[in-house]
Amino acid sequence: MAATMAATTLMGITTAASARPVVRGDMAKTVAVASRTTTLTGLHLFKIDGRRFGVRRIVHVLEFNGPQFSLQIGLAHHAIDGGRQTPGAMCRTTVGCVAAVNGDFFDWTPRGQPDPADEVGGITRDCVLLHTPEVSHQQVDLDGQSVSGGFNWTSTLDVNGVSVPITAINQQLPMSYVQVHLPLTGTLLFTWPYALRTPVAGGRATYVFTAVDTAVSPTTINATAELSYVAETTKAVLVVPGQVAISAAVGSPLSSLVPGDTVSLTTTSTAGCDSIGGHPILLDHGIANPVNPADTYMTRPYARTVIGWTASGATVLMTVDGTDGVSGATASQLVRLLRSIDVVTALDLDGGNSTTLYARGRVLNRPSHGTERRVSTALLVVKSP
Repeated sequence: MAATMAATTLMGITTAASARPVVRGDMAKTVAVASRTTTLTGLHLFKIDGRRFGVRRIVHVLEFNGPQFSLQIGLAHHAIDGGRQTPGAMCRTTVGCVAAVNGDFFDWTPRGQPDPADEVGGITRDCVLLHTPEVSHQQVDLDGQSVSGGFNWTSTLDVNGVSVPITAINQQLPMSYVQVHLPLTGTLLFTWPYALRTPVAGGRATYVFTAVDTAVSPTTINATAELSYVAETTKAVLVVPGQVAISAAVGSPLSSLVPGDTVSLTTTSTAGCDSIGGHPILLDHGIANPVNPADTYMTRPYARTVIGWTASGATVLMTVDGTDGVSGATASQLVRLLRSIDVVTALDLDGGNSTTLYARGRVLNRPSHGTERRVSTALLVVKSP
C-alpha cells in the first residue's frame, strides 16, 4: 500500500518524499513500489525500487491525472525525419512543456547519404495524418488511452473520377535496413512538415499540387481536401507549406492532369487524433501481451521507455536505465513493474540509447551513452493554458 509521504512542487511537478528507504540517485526521495502522492490533478515524479523485480537500474515514473496537463507528440525541428533534436530540446522549444520522453523507433540513415532518417510507426497529430507505418507496428491512441496492433488508415485520390489509392504518406522510400527492405513502388504522398525530398527513379514522376483550403491540412483524417494541380517534374522536390507532392508511375491517372485541374484527397483513420507507434503492447486492459521468444529485444534486458495508463485514467511515463542486452528490464519485468503502480494499458516505446526522461529543466535518468540521443519524436507533457 502507499507509504506516508510529504510532497513539494517544483516547476509544476510534485516530487514525492517517501518514508521508505532511498534507493540511489540525486533526485528527490525515492518511493517504493506502488507509493505515490494522493493529489489527482497534479503531475508527480517518483522512483520505484526495481530490485524485487530483478531490475538493478534506476526506474523513474512520471504520472499525472486531470485537465492541467496533456500529452503532445513532439517532432524533431518540426520535421520528424531529420532526427536532429533531443527530447529535452523539443520540450524547451514547446510552450508549456514541463517534461518529455523519447518517442517511437526510428532508423538513422548513414552519414553521407542524401536522405535523412525516418520514423517507423504511424503518426497522427491534431487529427492530421503525418506518417504511415513503414512496417507492421503497434500503436497507442494518446487521447483514447488505448493500444492497437496496427495503424488503420486509407488515403485515396479522386482524379477525374478515377480512384487512385495512396501507398504511403511521408515515408522515405526506397528503404533498406535490418530486416526491412521496401522498394519504390505505388503512389507516395508528401506534405510539408517533413525533411524528405520526393524520390527520383526511372519511370516515375512527381506531381505537385497546392491545397485549395490552406487553413486545413490536406491529410486531416476523416475529411476530404481539394488540391489544385500545378506541375509535373522528374526532379526531387522538398515540399513547402501549402503544397502536396505525389510520386507515381508515369502513365498513372495523374499523367492526364493539366495545370489548374482539381483532385480530391480523402483520408480516413480510426487511430485517433493523436497516435504514435511503438513495440510491443505490454498490457491491454490488464491483460499482458505474450512476447515472442525470438524477440530478443524484449526477452533480454534493455533500457526502456513506456507509456501507459492506470485503471483510474492517470497517464504514466516510465523509464528504466540500462545497457543494450546487458542491463535494464525485460518485457516480463516491465509488466510486473507497471502492474505494481496499477497500470493496466501500456506500450513500449523506443528504448536503448534513446531512453530519456527530461523534467525540471534537465535529464533525470542516465542515458546509456551518457547524454541525450537525438531522436525523431518525443512525447511532451504540456501544461494546459
